[in-house]
Amino acid sequence: MENKANAKLNSITKGILSLATLAVSGQVWSEEAASQSSGVERIVVTAKNRAEPLQEVPLAINAFSEEELRNNQINEVRDLQDITPNLYLAGGNRNDPTAVGMRGLTPNTSDERYQGVSFFLDGIPLSGQLASFGFIGIDRIEVIKGPQAASFGRATYSGAINFVTATPDADETEGEFRASAGTVSGGADSSYSVAGSIETPLIEDKLWLNVGATKFQNGGVAEATDDGTSIGRERSEIVTAQLYYAPSDTLSVKFRTMYSHDEDTGQLAVIQHPRDWVESGADLITLPRASGSFYPSVVPDPDTGTIASFGAAGTARDRYFSSLIVTKDIADYRLIYSGGYYKSEDDRDAAFSTRAYLPGQDPVFGDVVGTDEVSLTFYAGFTYPSREIFKNTSHQLLLLSPDAQDLRWRAGLYYFWEEDETQFTSLASDVNPSGTARVDEMQNYAAFGGLDYDITDQLMFSAEGRIATEKVIYNACPQCTTPMPEEGSNSSTDFSPRLTLTYKLSEDNMIYGLYSSGIKSARLSRVVIDGVPQAIAAKPEELDNFELGSKNQFLDGKMMLNLAAFYQDVSDQQLTSSNNLEVGDQIVPLTYVDNVGNSEVYGFEAESKIAVTDNLSLSASVGYAHHEFVDSDPFVMSATSAWGFEGESGDPVSLNGKTQTNVPRWNGRLAGEYFVPDVYNNMSLSVRVDGNYRGEFYADLSNLVTVESAWTFNSRITLADDILDISLYGRNIFNQDRAIGTGLAGGSAPCVFNENNTALYGNNQLCLSIAAPRPAEFGVEVGYKF
Repeated sequence: MENKANAKLNSITKGILSLATLAVSGQVWSEEAASQSSGVERIVVTAKNRAEPLQEVPLAINAFSEEELRNNQINEVRDLQDITPNLYLAGGNRNDPTAVGMRGLTPNTSDERYQGVSFFLDGIPLSGQLASFGFIGIDRIEVIKGPQAASFGRATYSGAINFVTATPDADETEGEFRASAGTVSGGADSSYSVAGSIETPLIEDKLWLNVGATKFQNGGVAEATDDGTSIGRERSEIVTAQLYYAPSDTLSVKFRTMYSHDEDTGQLAVIQHPRDWVESGADLITLPRASGSFYPSVVPDPDTGTIASFGAAGTARDRYFSSLIVTKDIADYRLIYSGGYYKSEDDRDAAFSTRAYLPGQDPVFGDVVGTDEVSLTFYAGFTYPSREIFKNTSHQLLLLSPDAQDLRWRAGLYYFWEEDETQFTSLASDVNPSGTARVDEMQNYAAFGGLDYDITDQLMFSAEGRIATEKVIYNACPQCTTPMPEEGSNSSTDFSPRLTLTYKLSEDNMIYGLYSSGIKSARLSRVVIDGVPQAIAAKPEELDNFELGSKNQFLDGKMMLNLAAFYQDVSDQQLTSSNNLEVGDQIVPLTYVDNVGNSEVYGFEAESKIAVTDNLSLSASVGYAHHEFVDSDPFVMSATSAWGFEGESGDPVSLNGKTQTNVPRWNGRLAGEYFVPDVYNNMSLSVRVDGNYRGEFYADLSNLVTVESAWTFNSRITLADDILDISLYGRNIFNQDRAIGTGLAGGSAPCVFNENNTALYGNNQLCLSIAAPRPAEFGVEVGYKF
């Protein structure tokens, strides 16, 4: 395996070195850095529990400051994939349960508990639906690639995303106010944002308070075909407060609390029918197992003008978070306690299949509804109200040795608990008044640590690891809508190491090689055997990661170039499948999450930025990740997911040679900013344009249906001084409207209409659920500091 890994890494490395001058980072320059125009802005990160310069940490990290996020128009979690190589968020709606993919791997589930990439706020784990997480009070964001158990803990087997808040330190009261307004192309309503924060010292040089609030709306992009309500409108209100207490140079206490409320209308999910593909002129592929039915070979651009809402309320979400970080210096050692509590309550009411079913409503089927050409299915007008409640708490104790030593170490203890309750309110009863369907828990205990040893002034060796015991629990709930008479659980103990060798070629250039491993949680499914509900566990998914990287600065700090090549071996990959279980003397066919085989992923990331002149800066990035299932034994897949595979219905399939859905092999960006100081009354002018590229990807596991590649362009013009800034902005300025995602393990979706012409459309007609991008938006933003 190592020889194979080395061969692929060598091949990749040769390729990326030839691209080095073109490669660049999703990071963009701040106006302040450009005005000083000496070089690339230096960023400090805490990816290994210590504050270290980004360019000195032997890990693949994309770090973005608050100003960089604003200049890049990164307003929420979904936007991060635009500026981060090899990061993907499946689906285009923030009220969807989000699957987060990194480096060619997706978790094959939207269940937030079983992601391979987890989110953190100041190193404290979050959970639940985070696509709507706001960036108020965020000082920087660190996107860290590869297994991160050594520093961040569970559910980081392919990466971690850490939101780092600013620490109050103002000498006097100060604050900031920002407001924006924009119009959405073809939209039902406008976009706007109002935000403010204030920071003040309560006790001079000892106690500070920071409070902030934001209210914003992403305007709807269309009107529902049945009732005219706004589709794709997203509203949020966020309030934060932070106290920072530093009574001495050796003690500090940071307390933060946050509340947010979201309200989203119908999502941008377009259900495409076979009639849509025929009328669009798409090339069609006959599905081997579907009685002659077909898919399009390339997904047509989704038409948001076909979406219906059926009066569904959409999504309302309340999120609560509190954290406490206590830092105590003892001689030259540092002891840090960090703990947090998080709760999210999601109320969802959505159309199951978003096509209007009354005569004259649907723009494609309207004239034939009510005739003998089509018949309605069960899903016509069907909505499904549900509620999900996430709660978690975590505690961590960390001891750091002194920084200024050849041997530096850290050691810590960790505890995490989480509960997830799913409710279907329409199924409430006297014995189950909330309509609870299931209640799950997760417990994780861990010890972790690491050491960095400077063998020479140029050569450093690092050894890190975490040993964790995790128990996932499907709680007993006899009265639930999906009853569980007894608790089902799975426990596992795993060790996740990381070994790194770093060599400094000079003060500004280094290379590193590392091996790391990661674990994705065991996953429980409910099945019924002989009439008795019980839980079956898919064992943890494991990842071995081999990486070569280089971090460089050239031209006296005016150019940054970072490269990383990786090879990942994934074993026991989890996927929903059908299996025949031996129960006593009988064989029972069941569908549940199982371990279906192994995968390999190889690829690279390259990022750079350069100050061409004192006025002009350029940046770009490119990411490539090739995922492929290997050595997969045949297994039985659920019928709708298997329609595109060869063979007869019910036959086993093999994923060998296939790749996952919703993962483009290529993504990247190009950006440029021109800065002119003192253009008017001591105000500077900056003009920036960036283009984001997403390569093609598959919409189904049989790899028959392709979603085409696309470029999206944004622009921003800013006039600013130290107090006031005014910007004109454009997002998706050329109104790119290609699909940006499909269903998780294939885009299959329930149809509203069945075509009665089975000779043309087949007996078993299947539709596709396609996520549409937000259209062009243009607006103005004003910021004022006091």
